[in-house]
Amino acid sequence: MEMENSFNGSSRKSSFRKGSSRMGSLRLSLGGKEHETVIELGNIDTEILLFESKEIKQKQKTVRNTLSPRQMKSVTALADTILPSINDFDLSITDDGAAATFYRVSASMAGTPELLGGVISEKLIHPMTWLLKVALWFLSTWFGTIILCGMGCVTTKFPFIQAFPDLPLHKRQQILKSWSHSFFRLLRMFFRSVKLLTLHVFFTQLDESEENCSWKAIGYCGPDPEFKAQLKNHFFHSEEDDADNAEQAIGPLYKGLVHLNHPRDITVDALRRVGFHVSANRRKSVANLSSPSLVIQCDAVVVGSGSGGGVVAGILAKAGYKVLVLEKGGYCARNSLSLLEGPTMDQMYESSGLVATDDMSVFILSGSTVGGGSAINWSASIKTPQHVCKEWCEKHELELFESAMYREAMDAVCEKMGVQSEVGEEGFNNAVLRKGCQEMGYPVSNIPRNSSADHYCGWCCLGCKDGKKKGTSETWLVDLVKSGNGAILPGCTAMKVLHKKKKGSGEKVARGVVFEFEYKGSKDICVVESKVTIVACGALNTPALLKRSGLRNNNIGRNLHLHPVVMAWGYFPDAPVDSGASEVWPEKWKKSYEGGIMTAMSSVVGEFDKSGYGAVIQTPALHPGTFSIVMPWLSGSDIKNRMRKFSRTAHIFALARDQGSGNVHSPSNISYQMGDLDEENLQKGIDKVLRILAAAGAEEIGTHHNKGKTINVKKASYHEFEKFVTKESSRPIKDLSTPVCSAHQMGSCRMGSDPTQSAVKQTGETWEMEGLYVADTSVFPTALGVNPMVTVQSIAYCTAQSVLHVLKRKRSK
Repeated sequence: MEMENSFNGSSRKSSFRKGSSRMGSLRLSLGGKEHETVIELGNIDTEILLFESKEIKQKQKTVRNTLSPRQMKSVTALADTILPSINDFDLSITDDGAAATFYRVSASMAGTPELLGGVISEKLIHPMTWLLKVALWFLSTWFGTIILCGMGCVTTKFPFIQAFPDLPLHKRQQILKSWSHSFFRLLRMFFRSVKLLTLHVFFTQLDESEENCSWKAIGYCGPDPEFKAQLKNHFFHSEEDDADNAEQAIGPLYKGLVHLNHPRDITVDALRRVGFHVSANRRKSVANLSSPSLVIQCDAVVVGSGSGGGVVAGILAKAGYKVLVLEKGGYCARNSLSLLEGPTMDQMYESSGLVATDDMSVFILSGSTVGGGSAINWSASIKTPQHVCKEWCEKHELELFESAMYREAMDAVCEKMGVQSEVGEEGFNNAVLRKGCQEMGYPVSNIPRNSSADHYCGWCCLGCKDGKKKGTSETWLVDLVKSGNGAILPGCTAMKVLHKKKKGSGEKVARGVVFEFEYKGSKDICVVESKVTIVACGALNTPALLKRSGLRNNNIGRNLHLHPVVMAWGYFPDAPVDSGASEVWPEKWKKSYEGGIMTAMSSVVGEFDKSGYGAVIQTPALHPGTFSIVMPWLSGSDIKNRMRKFSRTAHIFALARDQGSGNVHSPSNISYQMGDLDEENLQKGIDKVLRILAAAGAEEIGTHHNKGKTINVKKASYHEFEKFVTKESSRPIKDLSTPVCSAHQMGSCRMGSDPTQSAVKQTGETWEMEGLYVADTSVFPTALGVNPMVTVQSIAYCTAQSVLHVLKRKRSK
């Protein structure tokens, strides 16, 4: 239900969210019934916000577990193997009650297995999910256990062969370690899946107080404390400025949002008041393509609201055209955010953040919310590198990228986002990166960001609490709403692009989109009739929509690039290691998860002046769930020891401009093959990262390789250090032994000058269907090599000019 996403914080325990704060000028009309709340904000008439809080709470907290008892027996055993109860921990921490509790609590004691069963049953959409379920069933039997575990399950006592759940802990842990480096790839995949899911669920699950039993022990505060104070004390204490208060309460897009799960009359009225012609079908039968519940007419329909679709929609609406934006995700406004890792993954990320390539070789993060990736990205706003523009122009014959128009587009989008490079206080990870580079003599520079210099926030990957990060929901989509010419429909999934045959030639011409949404507990279907159609669903979703729409170009879904990332870490204690030392660096109050996520980068292995295919070195945002899944697992006690260092463990990564590529068969079925050169570049990057961490003063460093090797830099000799760095940086990456991540997907409908080598023209229009444009990262001719937000916005800006030309021509006829 869409309002679940738009008001995802309805179940929070803050008093004002339950209506106990004084109403002020917002005039919240809160009835005595628990099941319904009506909020009338200022002069919002048909934009009445309805939600049923009880149903939302149930949907947020309950995931149906359909695993069998046998499968659940295996899930519980596996979870308790990865996170067992530890009683023989370091006695020096017994005075720390939270730490002692953390060690003693097992996964099953925390209720993790049942939640894990629900995730596997409902949230895990992957081509190998069925095999995971089969393996869980097999492990519950003695014959399945001997197949998957070998001689580790054989004992000298009757019945001689034990099922996995019946084995003692030490044997189960030995078996999991053997899976992690098994000769059989499927066993390595199984280990990776079980480890990832168990750790992620455990460290993100919440109790009734929205706390996690591990957070205090690992030094994590949960949501941003400033945000908690903002929720408690902010605008509800004001009696003035209704409009400003409303914008703060539900975001700057509230007047342009139309929720189709509202009563039909309210929806139709809201659309008509913006200027759309709407026909409603009053029939009682189930809606279908031939009998949709609504038919909406507009000049342009844009599928997707991220850095591509948001730009096009804002430009077209500001030019006076009626624009309808369809967004699969929900709208998470500033003060309806939770800044909780688990709930945010569910609400703002593709498939709850549980996307991976078909062989589990790459973990993929992709936004799925109003604003798309720009709502949850890390603020980096880097213009298209000159060597990339040159390559795209010369090798791919795309003159656009060395044109004055493209340079103007980059300037325009940077100005719109308020891009600047100054940094006030630098966060933990970036301070480490900068200092390490300076000590080593490596180049290091400030990263341009679409946020202010004083934006010291490590939670922007979970949404921006104050709107200082200028994603499309704070910029281009605001233009759309303020123009009075557009509307945004969240919770709507495009099914196919409609087309007609051109008179005389028989060529296909796009005429709109069919989309579905949830209405009164079932799927409903609507049709948008438009003069032009712009698809901007992202590199994972756009190919599937084009194929469902009848496009047959062989390049659709191919040439996917992922910017593969590998990381290394360094531990910086919060107390002096040497008795003679008086200072702690980074400062004791700094935590690894706080501060601007990206403010510094190094191009020491970037190859910008040579081949253009190297790796850049930057820093990530890792909250407990994501931190836990990339760290090596050697045993239950080892992972808990590593997590205890969470808040003072810096991470730095190498990101490759990949020449390897993959295919998007569907948003949940993605194949990818890293190139040999890509692996070599990442290995070079890890070599530099380890040296940076050590030079910055880390006490202990390591990588994410399954062997989990570490070295105490302070105690190691020069020879020992060099041997460690050489060995760890040369380990294979493509064999599932090291977690590889991707936050950038591109190229799956690439732009070009030849329909046999590309899916879209230089204008963004598809080769096969007139009036159908693509405006997202899928049109990139190759991998970019840096963060893609400015590049995709600039391309979308240019595509919008092409669309404007077409609309002007149609209007003049």
